[in-house]
Amino acid sequence: MSPTAVHEVSTPTIQSLKAQAQGGRFEIPPWTKPPLTKEKLPWAELETIDLNLLESPDPAVREKLIQAAKKALTVDGFLFVTGTGVSNETLERNLAIAQYAIRGIPYEEKLPYAAKLEEGSYRGYKLRGIWKRDGGVADNIEHYNLESTSFENPQDAHPSKLLPLIPEIESFARHTYFYVVYRILKLVSLALDLPEDYLWELHEHTGTLGHACQRFMGYFPRDEKDEDATSGIWSKGHTDYNSISLLYSQPISALQILTPENEWRWVKHVEGAVVVNTADALEFLTGGVFKATRHRVIRPPPDQADIIRYILIHFARVRRDLELNPIWESPLVKAHGKNAFQDRIDNGGKAPTQDEWLRERIRRTGHELYDDNKKSKNGRVEEEVLGRKVEYYV
Repeated sequence: MSPTAVHEVSTPTIQSLKAQAQGGRFEIPPWTKPPLTKEKLPWAELETIDLNLLESPDPAVREKLIQAAKKALTVDGFLFVTGTGVSNETLERNLAIAQYAIRGIPYEEKLPYAAKLEEGSYRGYKLRGIWKRDGGVADNIEHYNLESTSFENPQDAHPSKLLPLIPEIESFARHTYFYVVYRILKLVSLALDLPEDYLWELHEHTGTLGHACQRFMGYFPRDEKDEDATSGIWSKGHTDYNSISLLYSQPISALQILTPENEWRWVKHVEGAVVVNTADALEFLTGGVFKATRHRVIRPPPDQADIIRYILIHFARVRRDLELNPIWESPLVKAHGKNAFQDRIDNGGKAPTQDEWLRERIRRTGHELYDDNKKSKNGRVEEEVLGRKVEYYV
């Protein structure tokens, strides 16, 4: 799909979102924007990239942008992206939808739409409290996940109370995928010295959002006893399972990344930006040149610790049947890359596909081997997944 075609898809989406913002929307409680923390935290120093500069007619501007992306993806695996074409009003409306999906739907009405995690699928609700953490504490995470199939027969795919919001959700998801993800993948392709549409062509273009997943999520505060039992960690250090992940920045500080110096640093809020990180599939496709960054979620600082943290995440995924071998066509990958599944291949096997990797990682999520006997001094745990060692951190 050409850049022109993608742009044509995105334009009516933005207009539709603006029209919905002006009236005629399904009324739900608004999301109240919390104040920023006043705590002095050790912030991660992340690159900020403006997607609008991709359209610059000046080759020097584009080259500077590409080199900044290459540095960010090689060193940090995380960066801020602006120029998304999404207004603050639209973001706040979708955070209100996240709040409503999590708190506005009764538990018994969510149950028929619970995700089939044991089958490796996140579609639907991941309900709060189904995973056990340290000290036997139930997890404080709930999310509602939508894929392209979620929009094909909406009457059967969602609780009735959510149905009036599906057109808005679909517009937001479509814009994120066909406008924001497309342009980020274009930039990453150029950083790999590949044709600009190379990575996009490895992703699915059909449906509302290809093979991607749009998530509306909430983290709930816990009492002091549970926080002590879990050391204040809400989601332990991990990598994502897809190609790239997008988190629309919001004010509550809780996300941390593990730096190359093995230090946990906080990710600050940048108004109107998307926090982008490299995930497993892109690490495998680049032969480890762009590494999937370990990140975790911990209890927010004291002045934000009692607020429910609602977030909007988009997980882009390559085609389901794509084997996760390095892209040797990239000069960068050819010079520095290694196949993550070489041992498996040497033994007569193949690299897993995106779908195989995704499903196996989802099946194991919440059941990772965090046994104290397996932890190293730095809190790292390893387990083998489809012939590849996967690391988790506390």
